[in-house]
Amino acid sequence: MLSAALLYAAGGVVTGSSITGIVTALMLRSRHRAGAKSDRFLRPMSQSRLLAVIEPIAAALPVAMVVLDSERRIVHTSPYAEAEFSGGLNAIERHPAFQSSLDRLKEKDAARNAAPEEALIVQDVPVRRVVRALFQRHVFSPYFLAVDQNRKKRFARDIALTFVVLHDVTKMEMAERQHADFVAYASHELRTPLAALLGFIETLQGPAAGDPDAQKEFLSIMAEQGQRMQRLLDGLLYLSKVQMLEHQRPRGQIVLEELCRKLEREASVLCRRQKTKLHVVVSDLSVQSVAGDTDQMVQVLMNLVENALKYATQDSDLPRDHKPEITVTCRDAEPGKGWPGHSGVEIRVSDNGPGIAARHLPRLTERFYRVPRTSAVVQGSGLGLAIVQHIIARHGGRFRIESVVGQGTDCLIWLPAHVS
Repeated sequence: MLSAALLYAAGGVVTGSSITGIVTALMLRSRHRAGAKSDRFLRPMSQSRLLAVIEPIAAALPVAMVVLDSERRIVHTSPYAEAEFSGGLNAIERHPAFQSSLDRLKEKDAARNAAPEEALIVQDVPVRRVVRALFQRHVFSPYFLAVDQNRKKRFARDIALTFVVLHDVTKMEMAERQHADFVAYASHELRTPLAALLGFIETLQGPAAGDPDAQKEFLSIMAEQGQRMQRLLDGLLYLSKVQMLEHQRPRGQIVLEELCRKLEREASVLCRRQKTKLHVVVSDLSVQSVAGDTDQMVQVLMNLVENALKYATQDSDLPRDHKPEITVTCRDAEPGKGWPGHSGVEIRVSDNGPGIAARHLPRLTERFYRVPRTSAVVQGSGLGLAIVQHIIARHGGRFRIESVVGQGTDCLIWLPAHVS
């Protein structure tokens, strides 16, 4: 009997069916060890005793699972659920799709045990996350393991528990969206340089086949178009990587002083080439470090500095005597400046370029969006600020852009002092 129960339990784990078989097997094994004459399973079983049996089982299963009581309160959370969803379980529990599935499960439970339910939970705040939830409700009799059926009593209440297994399918859903986006956007962006390359190749094979000067000029343009395609593909691959990790908070620590000095070392080379002054200022900070990924934050700041160099210092509309400057400041975030109420750190990247019209500011972080009719010498892929936005969202921060035409642009980053 014991072997059969254990086999049933194993089958339940593999197929994802009710946990009742596993509970039964564990309790039968305990009874077997205690001796057949023991009558402790003849006593009514309380919810707390039942949960005491379920908890070690849930801890052993490689799934994220929560257990709800008859009042829909979470009475147990498996270690996998704690690790994978951290503080987001309450938001998942309150989601309308989650509650609707519980309603349907209750309606179907007219007899005793309902068939499983399923829900797709989509969260967009603070970052997009898609969770597939599988629901199984079971009503346990307080005497369902009694050996002597004649000694069962019916005055004790049944125990109804709902087991919810959570699968994070964000990566799968995001991969599908990214595939569609790549086909739609990348094909459009690649069409122009590819058409230019094909046109020049046709010209070199035909009218310019014997013209060395034309060949030199065309090959130079073709190299530029090839590099443009390479930058676009590199940006798309990096953006895809960032989006895949966006819902996972980084576990490292960023020492703000070291972050700014590393940025200064890497950006100073670019600024010298463009004859641009770079100022990096670190004010007295009440918080010396924040939770985060140092390499990603360096990438964020480098993207912002490169944008400033590209659009704010090489614009053909700037006067000849214009002296371009870029300033990076790191300081405690001031309350009441549009940031969240709790303490945080503000990093600002400012330039004294021509500025950006207000109507474009809300769309600057969209993929492939570029300010139309810009007179900048070098055109980007339109992915830099989208990457910035996703990385900062992963760090639980905020990002905004302020600009005044004719005065310059400020890119502001807020990072929380304490990241849960």
